[in-house]
Amino acid sequence: MSERTPVTVEVTVADVAGLEVAARAGAHRIELCTAPERGGASADAELVAAARHRLDALLTEQRARPGLELHALIRVGATAEVDPTDPAPFRYEGPAVSEMAAQAAAAVHAGAHGIVIGALNEHGGLDVPALESIRDAALQAGQEELRGVGLTAHRAVDALPDRDARVEAVQQLLGLGFHRVLSSGGALRALDGAADLAAMVEASEELIEICAGAGVRPAHLAELVRATGVPAVHLSARRAAASPREAAAPDTATDPAIVVAAVDAAGAL
Repeated sequence: MSERTPVTVEVTVADVAGLEVAARAGAHRIELCTAPERGGASADAELVAAARHRLDALLTEQRARPGLELHALIRVGATAEVDPTDPAPFRYEGPAVSEMAAQAAAAVHAGAHGIVIGALNEHGGLDVPALESIRDAALQAGQEELRGVGLTAHRAVDALPDRDARVEAVQQLLGLGFHRVLSSGGALRALDGAADLAAMVEASEELIEICAGAGVRPAHLAELVRATGVPAVHLSARRAAASPREAAAPDTATDPAIVVAAVDAAGAL
């Protein structure tokens, strides 16, 4: 890149209160999911609608960054905490794919600006037919709502066997019309997967966004971005279980101080 554009800070939230905290703290993009302790599961249409309604109000009141978008995670089968580098939880049979396609359409109809999806096949690659099925359901819903739909591939790509497979996945996802790929570079922490992330950024040719996620902390955000060249980072910004909560603080795990620190760190690059 000849001149770096501002680094996007995406924050995962699990409820409307978390969305409000992240929005007021300056987040650039929101990912909405449930069961974050299990790696994330689909947010139902009712939650998406409530979150979009609150987001629109915050934008109208100028209490959120202009253009802030809400993207809904679509994932079934998240019944227990798993190693995201294990491919098994990202392999789906036909009924699960159909369920996620229906969830994706419902999320878009409920107001999501985009969806976050992923699926792998038994041969160590992307499950392209599954991705196409879910994608097409979301895009059809977008057509019915007369608006575009953002497409993000989630960290299923981290369960691919190696760097070459992740680079190939970036190229495939670009061809499938995806706008971004969320990845840790195949590591448990994005900083530890910096070499793979850098290779994915190079393969993207700035045509698809590589968003670094997993174990991202404001303190090492600058190091991560400089080592990889990623234009976006993703973090949960979850409050530590033992940290005190102010009397007037909203009842959510999203910590405004962490979001503010991440946004400030990104803005300083």
